[in-house]
Amino acid sequence: MEIESEKLIVEINDSEIKYAVFQLDEKSDYEILRKKISKNLGIQKGKIIDISNASNIVGQDLEEIEKKLNKVFRNVSVVIDQEDILCTNLTGFKKLNGSKVEKRDLDYILNEGKSSIIKNQRGNSILHIFNSNFILDKIKQEKIPLNISGDHLSLHMTFVSIPKNNLKNITTLFANNDLKIERVINKPFASGVDLLNKKKDLKNFIIINFDKELTNVSLYQNSSLIFLKTFPLGTNLIYRDVAQLCRLEADEIQLIINELDFNNFLDVKATYLDEKFFKKSSFTRISIPHFKNIISARIEEITNYVFNKNKDLSSAENEVSHIHLSFEDKNIYKNLGTFFKKHINTEQGKKLCALSESDDFSALRGAAELIFKGWRQEAIPFVNRKRSIISSFFSRFF
Repeated sequence: MEIESEKLIVEINDSEIKYAVFQLDEKSDYEILRKKISKNLGIQKGKIIDISNASNIVGQDLEEIEKKLNKVFRNVSVVIDQEDILCTNLTGFKKLNGSKVEKRDLDYILNEGKSSIIKNQRGNSILHIFNSNFILDKIKQEKIPLNISGDHLSLHMTFVSIPKNNLKNITTLFANNDLKIERVINKPFASGVDLLNKKKDLKNFIIINFDKELTNVSLYQNSSLIFLKTFPLGTNLIYRDVAQLCRLEADEIQLIINELDFNNFLDVKATYLDEKFFKKSSFTRISIPHFKNIISARIEEITNYVFNKNKDLSSAENEVSHIHLSFEDKNIYKNLGTFFKKHINTEQGKKLCALSESDDFSALRGAAELIFKGWRQEAIPFVNRKRSIISSFFSRFF
């Protein structure tokens, strides 16, 4: 069965939904035909909090997109990021007793792992299954060791799951608009796929996405996702703390951050904030060092929590060669990105730490890559014109 040439993919964020319609051409490349970002107050931090309101807005957005493309969509794929998403790693084994590795041996290990996850996470649904390592007789294999003889085969698997009720709410949101969900894709993973398409030489690396209300960390080993976690804090925490301690409005804080030089933290030409910044708030004598110290403390707190003191990353610390920091807030990226970078512990520069402003449609492009072309380390199958070896033999399970 051939894949549809046009796909509707949406990304659920904090108080907004992003839409992109991708088209597959004859060369199996894809491009964005239409894109839209829509405010949706029925959604907070990736979760549906007002199904009626959210459904009405989605209906209006869908009507606009379909009218402009002269097409009616029946299916949709959804990109999500929620703090409730769970990442679990398992290693499965099978004795071969000198036999050649066959597809059914890998099927057996994967099925056992999946059964274990389903049994121990009864309230969750599996979104992704990744194969990061194949080990045959204690030797790591670069690819699936089919038709190679051995005694002991092990497979390292990573399962990404979400609470069933969260998934039901997302399903209902689109069912209310006559859309059937084809796939639900984790946003950090989709963003990682897009980064790997741009930087194909990356192997062992970490991506930290600093969004406004959430921050997620994902760890890749041999270009395969082996760990991810979403934290319930984002860069808006900086604005909230400054607002509370200095009694300033958010737009005033942004204006101040945009003007002060945080790259030279101690280079202060004036002692106090100028009165020109107080456009809504009552003028108060606030020292610039105090203002900067508040921001520095929040950045240190965030980076320590998600990375520097994150014990889940300690086992892979020596293997990581690249840390990529991405920022949703353009003002934060421009004026504080380097300051975030300084707070990331890279073991005296042994790791390359790169910064980038978050692309509004990066995760959607990564999702399109998964949907149209598949991903070699993912065990969940795809409907594709040319099915990979992995998607073909794992399809028997799903």
